[in-house]
Amino acid sequence: MNAKTIDMTAGPPLKNIVRFALPMMAGALFQQLYNIADMLIVGNILGSRALASIGVTGSATFFAMALATGLTTGYTAAASQSFGAKDTSALRASVSSTLYVAAVSAVLLSIAGFLGAEPLMRLLGTPDDIITDAVTYMRLCIGFSAGTVFFNAASSLLRAVGDSRTPLIFLIVASVLSALLDFLFILIFGMGVEGAAVATIIAQTLSAAACIVYMRKRFDIFKLKLPDLKPHMPTIKKILRIGLPVGFQSLLLAIGDVTITGVINSHGPDVVAAYATGWRITMFAMMFSMNLAMAHAVFAGQNLGAGSLDRIKQGFRDTILVMVALSFAMTAVIYIFGDALLLFFISSGDAHIDAVVPLARGYLRVSSAFYIFLGAIWLYNFTLRGIGDVAVPFISGLMELAAKIGLSISLSYIFGYFGIWFAMPVGWVLGVIPSAVRFHTGGWRKLAEGMG
Repeated sequence: MNAKTIDMTAGPPLKNIVRFALPMMAGALFQQLYNIADMLIVGNILGSRALASIGVTGSATFFAMALATGLTTGYTAAASQSFGAKDTSALRASVSSTLYVAAVSAVLLSIAGFLGAEPLMRLLGTPDDIITDAVTYMRLCIGFSAGTVFFNAASSLLRAVGDSRTPLIFLIVASVLSALLDFLFILIFGMGVEGAAVATIIAQTLSAAACIVYMRKRFDIFKLKLPDLKPHMPTIKKILRIGLPVGFQSLLLAIGDVTITGVINSHGPDVVAAYATGWRITMFAMMFSMNLAMAHAVFAGQNLGAGSLDRIKQGFRDTILVMVALSFAMTAVIYIFGDALLLFFISSGDAHIDAVVPLARGYLRVSSAFYIFLGAIWLYNFTLRGIGDVAVPFISGLMELAAKIGLSISLSYIFGYFGIWFAMPVGWVLGVIPSAVRFHTGGWRKLAEGMG
């Protein structure tokens, strides 16, 4: 198809998966860097209260973006299966269908962002001294999230055909641009928290536009002609059939996160700042495992299209060994260098540092002990979704949701804020069970054979 694509239906599975995952990992690193740039500048220049106002929007933003983010799984699954089957016509239908679905989801997100930011922040019981900045940040980031939606859609299509390098290039561009705009808007223009939001919006929008233009000019398979733009309802239905359950699962998990955030908010802004900082470090530590799982999903989708089901299982065995090693390594890093990482986010002159750092240290030490389960739940669920098996990962999400909500409330009542730190990790442990059973008992093979 193109020299920059990777056909993962032939050759050593792990070599293909790692080769494909490396640019995704680098891209995730740069994405985390420009997210961290927001936190570093806000935390060190504007203080821990401003840091908390951004951090408290994390679960709410995840909630708002859940359906649109879940749909990217549908984009990738439909396109990767067509690519694996060498069906160019079906692949073009996947591209045009992705554009239609992404456009509708972008419009709906904008409406939700402008109208729902303040009610959601108040529903979560956001502390009075940070709610104004929190509402402003969320309203801007969600209300103007079209750039993010289309960038994610374009990246999903590129990765489906084995190109994980092009999204990396444009993520680097977005990272550098966002960091520069942070300094411009916050340090020079004195815009405060809204400056961080505007910087992210501009960087994502420009990066999305440039990525779409580039992929259309560089890749023949993405040069759609007028007949290709006609809505292809079977493909749209396929994207929705795979993507919507994933989106609803993400929505359920977001409800769990929102619930935890509401409980955390009740313990005051120091605990909010500690959780926000700790969660950011957790996502940074586990981004390599997440992208390895995403790479295996594309591997599984392509090999489903090619009818090579045994390669899917072989690739899984190789990948999970690497993921276990990564998880243990990240846990060790947290225990050894956790305080240094925390102080990287919070200015030594911050008036609340003596309260925030011990709180965040406790969160990190609890959550990092369960990193292996977080990596496993990603790998099992991404793999099943990559072959179109979305029912069991949905059940996995329900179990994770129940644990998050039930334990965040009950353990907080018994042990205070420290009990909350266990709610999410225990959810990972319970959530991985149904997906692991599904994969290892081979139920997915029958579904895959029927789809193939």
